Amino acid sequence: MTNELQLLIESLEKKKGILAEILAKSKLQGEIASADDFEAEQFDLLADEKAELIIQMDEVDQGFDATFNRIREELLSNKDKYKKEIAWMQKLIRETVDLGAQIHATEARTKDSVSRVLKNNRQELLKRKNSSKSVRDYYKANSQLNFVGSYFIDQKK
Repeated sequence: MTNELQLLIESLEKKKGILAEILAKSKLQGEIASADDFEAEQFDLLADEKAELIIQMDEVDQGFDATFNRIREELLSNKDKYKKEIAWMQKLIRETVDLGAQIHATEARTKDSVSRVLKNNRQELLKRKNSSKSVRDYYKANSQLNFVGSYFIDQKK
């Protein structure tokens, strides 16, 4: 039973470490999104790294759940015997929940920044499209000014 409890504690500590890495990468993404020069490649690279960390975290969670379900009855029936380990796990769980909340807030800010960047890029593209259309219309109108249309020549004179 002690080995299983230690395994649960190690799983929570590993999850906490993974969440800390995700938070750090999320903050970097936020900085990239807020910068004047948006680096899409770097932003995407960080997103891929976070996806890998999330897969690792899911594996850790599955292992935690399997172990916890195996020892649940023993743990609940002998709470006093494992009080110290339970308290430590509760502390780790609170810390992981706090990290999750920080990640959520950081992701929301990053989403807003990315939305702003995309909106600005969209407006810039529309401006360029309208500008090129104006130039095209100008040249078309200019070329028609010098155009002499067909006319009939009176040959009966």
